[in-house]
Amino acid sequence: MHQHEDRAEIILVTGGRGSFNIDTGHYLASPGDVLFFDSGILHDETTIDGDLATSCLGVSDFQLPGRRANEMVGRLYAPQLSLDAQFDAVRTLFHTAVQLALAGDAPCVLDQLTCAILCKLDEELARHGQPPRPQQESLGLTVKAYIDAHYRESITLQSIAAELNFNPYYLAHAFREHIGYSPMQYIIRRRIGEAQNLLIGTDRSITEIAFSCGYNNSNYFQSVFKRLVGMTPGQYRRDWVQNALPQT
Repeated sequence: MHQHEDRAEIILVTGGRGSFNIDTGHYLASPGDVLFFDSGILHDETTIDGDLATSCLGVSDFQLPGRRANEMVGRLYAPQLSLDAQFDAVRTLFHTAVQLALAGDAPCVLDQLTCAILCKLDEELARHGQPPRPQQESLGLTVKAYIDAHYRESITLQSIAAELNFNPYYLAHAFREHIGYSPMQYIIRRRIGEAQNLLIGTDRSITEIAFSCGYNNSNYFQSVFKRLVGMTPGQYRRDWVQNALPQT
């Protein structure tokens, strides 16, 4: 689980199926679905059946009516939209934007195309967007808030349950039902998500990042990172530098 304070991300699913955790919601997506990650919102994704294909657009310095800066959905809409008949048109816009970003020689055209994509998606949200799911106060949200505040520390299911004065098995069941992960799985994903942000946003060493994310052993951190991300932290940093696209 990670978040971006300086930009929103828009994910277009072009193939396969994926499972997306966005803030406190869990969403299953297939081709033609768009997922919106507003700035500051925790999110992550996992593939279903190993064949998820997506296009990603990162956008900063924009503000739509009724929303904060760098928000696509805010409190107005749920962060998932099914494009249906508009899928091919939006997919073409995304593909063109990616090609322009890779070429890097037409920033003004890319800016205009990005604005067109934002306007098109905002129109589709106004027509077909669903209201956000109600966030009722629950044990699941209470546990999530506690983990978000303490995931860098040495916490366990038992210590969380003791702190919140709940039976650990009941707490784990309530959390998984609400969030989609066990508490310990969520802690790992929060730590690795934060590590990803630090790897691409700072020049800190891998050992420093491991310690700042709650791992006392750098080798163990690298093993967990590779298992979850599919590559070592060093490879992840190098790939990001090599493949980074200019932000609009």
